[in-house]
Amino acid sequence: MSHVESMRVGPIEIGVVCQGYAALDLADECPGNDVDWSAERERHDWAFLDGSSWPWHVHAFVVHGRTTAVVDTGTGSYGPYRPWAPGSGRGADESFAEAGVDVGAVELVVLSHLHADHAGGVWAEDGPRFPNARYVVHEADVAFFADRHEPYAAVPELARLDELGMLDTDPDDREVAPGVRVVHTPGHTPGHRSVVLDAGRRQVLLTGDLLHLPVQAAHPSWPSSHDVDPSAGALARTAILAQAAEHRWLVGVPHFARPFGRLDGEAWRSEGPAS
Repeated sequence: MSHVESMRVGPIEIGVVCQGYAALDLADECPGNDVDWSAERERHDWAFLDGSSWPWHVHAFVVHGRTTAVVDTGTGSYGPYRPWAPGSGRGADESFAEAGVDVGAVELVVLSHLHADHAGGVWAEDGPRFPNARYVVHEADVAFFADRHEPYAAVPELARLDELGMLDTDPDDREVAPGVRVVHTPGHTPGHRSVVLDAGRRQVLLTGDLLHLPVQAAHPSWPSSHDVDPSAGALARTAILAQAAEHRWLVGVPHFARPFGRLDGEAWRSEGPAS
């Protein structure tokens, strides 16, 4: 089972599938800004491995509501993209099975973007990992990665899904299933999206790669070294996190060791257990 317990928000249950984590260097984060990492570690000790690195977790979200949906899929078979800490890594088949996910019952897969740690798990050895699902991705990411042929993008897998008629690349912000809305939040990649779940009186934001560290929640206008277009990413991050703070949305972040939390003023407040 996952190291993160599922969260229930009204009628929706959100499960977490973790495929492991790797250590990333803090020196590469928040370029151009002087971050007091010691103070950040005191605030969010779960977000650090030591004084110089943080645990980059790879999580997928499984939404059980009016529709059974998966938001991002992890790395799948992208072995070179999985520099896991010793003993922490597991493949997509194993991780989804451990989390109790019936892949045949999944009706919708939303890909926040096409980096392999988010979209690499769409394909199993013998066909689509979720054989009865519609796969939703923004057309701008399909065009961008097909053109650039980035080695860590899930372009071949998307082409296979397209051949099977399972791919939805409509770029509009819209409800793609009852209670599941996609919102274009470009910058990390051109077609990057976030997902807003409607849980009746409450909403849940699944950020994709708008966030990598809690300090970005306090300073959303700071550029990220992970973004193709840091200025656009900062604008998208600032806009949607402002909505999340104003309306007290629960927020799910795929690369946080503690993926669930809320914006408390300008600070990140975690909810749920860490690994």
